[in-house]
Amino acid sequence: MAALYKQFNHAQQQLNNIEAVDYFFAKEIQQSLVDSGKHTGNHENQQTFHLLIALSESLRAGHSCLPLAVIANTRFGYSCDKQGIITHNGFTFTELPHLVELCEQLSIGMLDNQAIVFHENKLYLRRYFSFEQELLNFIATKNSPNNDPNIQDFDPVEIKSCLDALFPPQQSELGNNEIDWQKIAVANAMNKNFSIIAGGPGTGKTYTVTKLLAALVMLNSGSHSSSSSSSSSKENVNEDKKIALVAPTGKAAQRLSESITNALQGFKGQISEQVLSKIPEEAQTLHRLLGVIPNSVNFRHHQDNLLNIDILLIDEVSMVDLPLMVRVFRALPSHCQVILLGDADQLPSVAAGSVLNDLAPKPHRGYSVVNQQYLTEITQTSNLPKWKKTAKSSDSAMAADHVVFLEKSRRFDGEGGIGKIASHVINGRFSESWELLNEKLSVDDNVKESCLENDRTLCLLEGKPSSWLAELVTTYYVPIFTKKTVSEAFAQLQKFRILCATRVGEQGVESLNEQVQEILIKRGDINAFETRYCGQPIMINVNNYSLGLYNGDIGLLWKNEAGHLMAVFEQADNEHKWVNPARLPQHETVYAMTIHKTQGSEFEHVAIVLPEQTDNKLLSRELMYTGITRAKKKLSVSSLPNVWRHGVTTKTTRYSGINLYTK
Repeated sequence: MAALYKQFNHAQQQLNNIEAVDYFFAKEIQQSLVDSGKHTGNHENQQTFHLLIALSESLRAGHSCLPLAVIANTRFGYSCDKQGIITHNGFTFTELPHLVELCEQLSIGMLDNQAIVFHENKLYLRRYFSFEQELLNFIATKNSPNNDPNIQDFDPVEIKSCLDALFPPQQSELGNNEIDWQKIAVANAMNKNFSIIAGGPGTGKTYTVTKLLAALVMLNSGSHSSSSSSSSSKENVNEDKKIALVAPTGKAAQRLSESITNALQGFKGQISEQVLSKIPEEAQTLHRLLGVIPNSVNFRHHQDNLLNIDILLIDEVSMVDLPLMVRVFRALPSHCQVILLGDADQLPSVAAGSVLNDLAPKPHRGYSVVNQQYLTEITQTSNLPKWKKTAKSSDSAMAADHVVFLEKSRRFDGEGGIGKIASHVINGRFSESWELLNEKLSVDDNVKESCLENDRTLCLLEGKPSSWLAELVTTYYVPIFTKKTVSEAFAQLQKFRILCATRVGEQGVESLNEQVQEILIKRGDINAFETRYCGQPIMINVNNYSLGLYNGDIGLLWKNEAGHLMAVFEQADNEHKWVNPARLPQHETVYAMTIHKTQGSEFEHVAIVLPEQTDNKLLSRELMYTGITRAKKKLSVSSLPNVWRHGVTTKTTRYSGINLYTK
């Protein structure tokens, strides 16, 4: 092999899956190292160049760094076809000690002025290294006893008084030995400036955090029932705290608003109207919170122009990438209390990083002695997980005091099919999950019944989409065109969605949207010559801040009172936004959508369609779990057994240097 590839196509012939950006990134960084006097031999130059290519590829895959241990002694970029014929010879990396020595010789440490950074045997692009360090410093500062106390010096008696009012014993559905994790989550966050409440669908994350917000309002206004008067002298009492509710996407923000509103309605009579009135019901996107500047990657709010908020709640944190999370934290005043909500088992963000998974890994690491004593005193709960520092623990390792996992799902009680299959999938149990899908429909062999025709929770769709799609279209999509009002049409649309792993291919979004429309055309429900028609569901693909429409927003084309076809989008308080279709940003028809796009959404019935190829890189247990848990009442799946096995047994891994716990 030549010392370096002279052109991109030469590298492309040698390395599988390489992109032009990888090649030119490596070429530019390598040249900058040479220009700064970092000369090595020919062999080392090849190792360095391919390390840089691998780093670029890892960033494209969503990792924030490249651990050398992952790539040492591997044949990078090697591939062969199904017949075993080599298509790309690849490049063989040397052993780990030599790679470490090579990186150390390049003088690319955290204090060196280079575009890449070598730290703790991981290779970074400097901006991502800086993002990680900022995130770690933010959390360390927030959890430091020397930080602005904000709520930390409330008397435990006051906190206990709030909890007793919000969690009356007579309303508990738990047994004597069960831990009320919702109560623990509220108590745990009340004395911390940074906390995470994590849990799967139906575990009551929003319900719990609404009680937490009520508790914080009560503490800060002195409207709890405690007889303690110590709070009266505190500067932060009797002040209305500015609370911001945010989510990564417009749809997720809308769902957060709806959930908070429903929770507040349910608390009437239990919590005073004065307290409830101080809890906001409208959520916004993270981008809107920070203030988007048109045609700029920067935001209006940053470290030199801080947000004016006291409490920040971020929902669906699994969708938030590392750079965006850091930009949010930069814009927060030092006293701001941060509460993160999310399901760490869901897909990580599309861009680099897996912030929620890094900050709240499973299983729970346990609580420190101090925090355990606090929680026991406040909640009268024993047997909480205790963190034990071992001889192998690093000096910076810490207990998971800021994290609470909600364990009990009200939607999936463990007995229903959706809850069971979701648990099997996320835990990598192929046989158990496939058996649930493949249960016989009838003990009578003479009876041939479609699982779509009965009340079964789980349904395996056999054959090509052409053999089962028409039945679903007739049941769920055709009624949209018969509705008299747009509200009724939206309610019908919310009942069902086809979810795909990919966009292309026979089982992809583009093909299935075309197939659905072909069925509707054959039935006479829509006109083949109309690209826009009344009842057409659409999804926005890019953010448009002037219109208030965001990537992932779903609407319907519908006629207004004057008979003009308009695009309609649901808003808070059962309101609708009407937009002239000619003004719409980039959008597409959305009878089917990717699983990635459904995060933050729920449907009564979901049909998951997986590709026929087992080598699809998008397939993973996290992808399938995310799709499964979008279904509230019924789940249908179109998949071959070997594809299902591949997905269930493939775990998504995101490399990062964020580790608050024992190494």
